Amino acid sequence: MFDMFKMFEQNAENAGQGQDQYPSQLETEKIFVVSVGGSALIKDKVNLNLLAKIANSISNLQKEGFKFAAVVGGGKICRDYIASAKLLGTTNNFLLDEMAINVTRINAAMLIHALDEAHPEVQTRIYSSRDIISSGKIPVYGGLIPGFTTDTVAALLSEFLEGTFINLSNQDGIYTSDPKEDSSAKLISKMNHDRLLRLMFRSDTRQPGANVIIDAVTCMILNRSKIKAMVLNATDSENFESALRGNDFTGTLIETREE
Repeated sequence: MFDMFKMFEQNAENAGQGQDQYPSQLETEKIFVVSVGGSALIKDKVNLNLLAKIANSISNLQKEGFKFAAVVGGGKICRDYIASAKLLGTTNNFLLDEMAINVTRINAAMLIHALDEAHPEVQTRIYSSRDIISSGKIPVYGGLIPGFTTDTVAALLSEFLEGTFINLSNQDGIYTSDPKEDSSAKLISKMNHDRLLRLMFRSDTRQPGANVIIDAVTCMILNRSKIKAMVLNATDSENFESALRGNDFTGTLIETREE
């Protein structure tokens, strides 16, 4: 797993060559990296009403002084393309992941059209996010590297920007077990990073297009820098805005406070 992190970081370093890695100072307590889950946003097609609601909330909060980066997942469309490619004989997981990344970038382009102040191009370099945010725009990403989910991209952005990781999913937060399969599952309103790791290591993201609420690699990145994180239901825009403003909300807060 450590080697996987090293590969990702080296790739990010290469992507940042030719520009200042730290071009500006940002007010980090109001930076939020929003990972829009493809499973919430996209079924057989993009849910345009939900996309507009999410974009409207981000735009409203930005006007209040909050700063954002966004990452968009692939959802069912992505998994359908992967399944079709397999039927056509493609067995190379790297190539299947490359296909998935292209789909997420198309979804990211849709979010760009819905946002008031988005940078006009889908971003492919972590380091570009600081300049774009400093200019008053919102950088929007899809996938970046085969083998890593869009949640992982969002976690790395959160780490680089020293911001808060927000996961907008198709459920209210992290549960003690899968609520779709276990009627006794309970929503966990707050947890530290160690508990997050214990829960999420049950997930299997070895296959391209894997569908889990937060994958293990993302959890490890959140843990290594003790990144504050929230898991919220993508369909409740009022709840999303309340959480970011520091008010009461329904969801899961992940943080480990320094003693």
